[in-house]
Amino acid sequence: MQHFPYPSRDALSYSVFDLAQWLRREASLIDAIGQPEFPARLLQALFAAVPIDTAFIVAHAPGQPPLMLEEGRVLPARREEVHRYLAGPYLLDPVHLACVEGRRQGLVRLADIAPDQFQESEYYRNFYSSHGLADEVNILIRLEGAGGIALSMGRIASHGAFAPEELSVLASIEPMVAAVARRHWASEAVSGDGAGQALHAQLERAFNRFGGDCLTDREAEVARLILRGHSSKSVAHELAISADTVRVHRKNIHAKLGISSQGELFSLFLAAIATPGAA
Repeated sequence: MQHFPYPSRDALSYSVFDLAQWLRREASLIDAIGQPEFPARLLQALFAAVPIDTAFIVAHAPGQPPLMLEEGRVLPARREEVHRYLAGPYLLDPVHLACVEGRRQGLVRLADIAPDQFQESEYYRNFYSSHGLADEVNILIRLEGAGGIALSMGRIASHGAFAPEELSVLASIEPMVAAVARRHWASEAVSGDGAGQALHAQLERAFNRFGGDCLTDREAEVARLILRGHSSKSVAHELAISADTVRVHRKNIHAKLGISSQGELFSLFLAAIATPGAA
């Protein structure tokens, strides 16, 4: 992991951000395409544009767990959570889903691709807010074939959310960033291996069968959407059923699983994917 200087927000005038100057300064990115140092140089270019507290470059391919390609400025506790994430909870990650489904590309905020109550979900509490992460933006880059790359940039609470002018800067450099990244990873293997495919298949099977021993198929479907951060209204929309029907399903889920909160539902999910072969 490399450490990069953190630019002072006060020292930067985002309203007059000089894209041409940034392009000249970061022109060596083009020379790094196809070289081992490219991912680190790409993060360096992002860190030079706006203040970022933590960043990852992750490959997301259908039928595979996410593949960590580079990380920068990662707090120790956050790194621990990343390894937990790669062990299975990524199945709830809206960024992973957006990449493998090819739904979005370009600069997106987490709120743009996440379900309506994602920030109230146990997944969000475990992998975002518990480590002080207050905001995240991603540059999603679709690759040839299927899947893509996510450049995830986070800001901790003490530094505040990304300001509109900072998002404008990131939007202005996104075409260049996406172009060089797409060219680099067109010739680099980012699809994992057979072991990863087998693990993902086991995890996905465990997730799809979660609660299957005691829940109906529809109740299990509702439980999976709740875990991903959908409200009752959003679940109703996704499944084309009424909100009242969703409330009945939620009540049945709690009764049959012997739980009374989303936190307990999330704990059962973690237990299920911890032993995917037994699900």
